[in-house]
Amino acid sequence: MASEHPFQMLFETLGRLPIAHADSVNRRAYEILYDILSMPVEKPGRCILLRAPRAGHGKTHLLSRVQHHLGASHEFIPLHPAFGCQIDAATVIDDTLRRLLRPLPASGGLCVLDLVTRRLFSAALQPLVGSGEVPCQDRDAALVALQARPIETFDFHHPNAVTAHWARENFEVLGQRLSVELAQRCGLPVREVAFWVDALFRFASTPAENPARLRILSDTVHGGNPADGLLMERLEALLGMLSLLMRVVLVADELEGFSTDESAALRLAAFLGSLRQSVERLDVILSLNQDVWESAFLPRLSGGLADRLSEVVVELEPLTEEEMVALLESRVPGLGTRVLSRVDRNAAGNHARGLVRAAGVAWLRATAMDSQPAAPLPVIETQALAAVLPEQPSAPLIEKQPEPDPSAQTMEEPSFQPEYPVSSDPVLQAATFADVEPATPQPLQPEPPISPVLGKQSEIQASSFQPEHPVSSDPAPLEPTPDPDRVDDLLRQFRERYGRGSL
Repeated sequence: MASEHPFQMLFETLGRLPIAHADSVNRRAYEILYDILSMPVEKPGRCILLRAPRAGHGKTHLLSRVQHHLGASHEFIPLHPAFGCQIDAATVIDDTLRRLLRPLPASGGLCVLDLVTRRLFSAALQPLVGSGEVPCQDRDAALVALQARPIETFDFHHPNAVTAHWARENFEVLGQRLSVELAQRCGLPVREVAFWVDALFRFASTPAENPARLRILSDTVHGGNPADGLLMERLEALLGMLSLLMRVVLVADELEGFSTDESAALRLAAFLGSLRQSVERLDVILSLNQDVWESAFLPRLSGGLADRLSEVVVELEPLTEEEMVALLESRVPGLGTRVLSRVDRNAAGNHARGLVRAAGVAWLRATAMDSQPAAPLPVIETQALAAVLPEQPSAPLIEKQPEPDPSAQTMEEPSFQPEYPVSSDPVLQAATFADVEPATPQPLQPEPPISPVLGKQSEIQASSFQPEHPVSSDPAPLEPTPDPDRVDDLLRQFRERYGRGSL
C-alpha cells in the first residue's frame, strides 16, 4: 500500500523496545538517567523531571530504552491517569499489580508476583531461622536454601518443597512474624504490611491454574471501598516491600491531560511528593513538555513542592544536523542524507516526531512520482516524418499485409477505406506525405476506384490518397500541381509492385 513506508510510526508506547533507534539522539539525557537509576538497591531514590521543549522530542522513546537496559534489576511501573488527569493511590495500586501480574514464559501460569512473594517470604524467614525462633533440623542448610534458592524453597505447588508446605500449615503464626520483620526493614506500619503478607500468601498458595486467584486478589485489595487514606497506606506498604528486592521506578508519562487542569496537577505533585517521603528507595520520573509544566504545574505549586518534583532535571534538546541524518538513517539505512535534502525543514521543525512526519510526506511524494507512467514520445509532424522516410525502406513501418491471391484479383482495384488516411504501401505513403499538401478541411467524399489502365490525360484524384486531414471536394487540381513525370514514375512503381501490366 502507498501509505506503508519506513516513516509511518510516529508514536511509541512505554514498555516496548523501539524498532528504530539512533544512538546520538538524546544521548546525554540517556546517560544521566542511566547513571541515576543504576544505583544499588539500598540507595535512596530520586524524583526526576524529564522535560522537553515540546511534544515529539522522544521522551517515551528514551524511557523505553532505559527500561529495556535496566529491566533485569529494576521494575518500571507506568502510571496511567484515570479520566486523563487523575493519578492517585487506587490507580497506582492497580498499575503496580497489573505490572506484577504479567505471566512468565513457560511457567505453567505463574507470574512475576509469584516470584516476588517467594523472594519476600524467603528474605523475611532468614533472620527467624538464623536466631532459632523457627526450629530447623539443619539450620545452615536451610539458610543456604533461603538465600540461594528462594523461588524453589517457597514453591507452594511442588510436593518436595518442605519449607513451603510447613509455612502453609503454620501461616497463622508465621505470617505475623514475617509481617513484623518486613515492616522493620521497610520502616512502615505493621498493619498494612501484614495486609499484603496475607494477600500475597493467598495468591501464591492458590494453584496457578485456578482462575479465581486473580479475582480473590482484587477483592482483597478493593473490597469494602477503602478510603483514600487507607489506600495510600497500602500503596506505600506495597512499594516499600518491593523496594527491598529491586529498584522500583514509577514513570508518569503522557500527561497532556493535565495541561488545562491546574488542580489535578497540584494533586499529582502532592501525591508524588508524599509517596517519595514514605518510600525512601522509590524512584519517580515525571515526563512533561515545557508547555504543560508552565501552564498546569508551576502556577499552583509552592516553591518546596516544585523543588521536590525537580530534584533532578533532565532537559531534551533540539536535533542537530548530524542527529537528523542519524535519525533518518535508522529508518532507511544509507539514505538519510538524501531524504533530509527533500524534507521541508520549516514544516519538520527540530524535533524527532516532526522530522519523521515530514520525511514520510517526502517519501510518499517521491514514491508517487516514481509510480507515474512515462510520458509518451512527442508525435512527429506528418511532413517532417515524410522527409526522413526512404522511398523503399528495408522494413515497413506498418505491418505488412498478406499478398492478395492473383487468381482472386479482378480488373478493378478496391477503393481505399476512409478510416485509414494513409496507404500501407511505402511508395504511395512517401508520395502522399511529400507531394500532396492538405487544403481546407471539407467533408469526405466516396473514393472512386483506380483503373488498372490509365491514359496519358488521366489525373490522380486527391481522394485516392487519403491524407491525414480531409481534403477539399473542389474538382480543381490541388496547388501546387504535381509534376506529371513524378506521377508517372510513381504509377509505374505501383504496377511493378502489384503486377498491373504496362502502360
